Amino acid sequence: MRTLDELIEKLKKGESGEVDRAKENIKKAFNSEKEKKEAFKKILESLDDYRYIEREKNKIAFIYGLKLAAKERGREYFPLFTSFIIKNIQSDSGNVRKAVLGLVDSLIFSLFEDSKELSEEEKKAFTEFIDEILILLELHYNPEFEKYENLDDLPACKYKSLEMLLSRIMSPEKKDVKIYDKKAGMPKWMDCTWKRVPCMEDKCPICSRLKEIDEVSDIFDRGELLIEVADEAEEARDELPGPEEFPFYKEVRSWMEGVILTAEESKETGDFWIFTEEATELFWYVNVLSAKVYRQLCNKYLLENSEDGNIVDYRYTEYVLSESIKRIKIAIKEIILAEPTQKHKLNLTYMRLESLEEKILNI
Repeated sequence: MRTLDELIEKLKKGESGEVDRAKENIKKAFNSEKEKKEAFKKILESLDDYRYIEREKNKIAFIYGLKLAAKERGREYFPLFTSFIIKNIQSDSGNVRKAVLGLVDSLIFSLFEDSKELSEEEKKAFTEFIDEILILLELHYNPEFEKYENLDDLPACKYKSLEMLLSRIMSPEKKDVKIYDKKAGMPKWMDCTWKRVPCMEDKCPICSRLKEIDEVSDIFDRGELLIEVADEAEEARDELPGPEEFPFYKEVRSWMEGVILTAEESKETGDFWIFTEEATELFWYVNVLSAKVYRQLCNKYLLENSEDGNIVDYRYTEYVLSESIKRIKIAIKEIILAEPTQKHKLNLTYMRLESLEEKILNI
């Protein structure tokens, strides 16, 4: 297949005059049953030559050929394509990154176009691909991005390209993606496993269960159900250390017990704050915080000591911890403003949480 051989040479030499015509020839080759196999072979053989291509237009032309190849055989050669994507989505050229996103679309199409279920090996490769993207997102993240409401508003940069890459993989139909969404990779209903006020929609796998018990359950029973439902899909991991085996968990647990003790003293004296909405919010998220600190310690343990580590869950749990701390602080502030009898102890509870916050979010 001379057209592709000639194209690679032109790209390496920096000759761009014939690139558009060569792209058309490649397209025709992939549309031809007779030439398709040879075209795919040549594309793969030329991957090592890509690093010698300097002109932006020429790089895009080469990626176009890869896009056609990925659509045909992406599932079969998935690790090879994902390796190329990870390297080149970090290109300094916005147009090259855009071309790589087109390649991703073809790769995902190839992976899921037929009804054949993914093998365990393919699922593992797909998960590892997502994990690599999440690591790169952390690497390229800048706090300045928080001021942008939507992904489309963010100026062109590597981080934006990575977010677009992740959103295409996780939910290809979604156009509007929030910046630095720590929930990436998790279904929306996961929020209902820890929020005090869940969505309560019939189609939600969590809330459909909650509706069955909501009228006869107190907050602690309901919390137990949330934990039960959330963990149903997970395999038992008996090798994980118990809560008390983590020294830092003991610190958080000690703080939590202080909150419970203050609440019990207030209940005995009939202090009004114990019956408020803010108190209900406080107790709920104190329990969530305790459970999620242990979960995050386990996540970190697995990431450091096992192949079972899940960076998507680690990132999501970091988000839950942050939200829980924020809600606990708001609740305590509101209670203190009402001048309760236990004001001094609640102030100490607030200050103690502040001293733990950074350590919690950096587990």
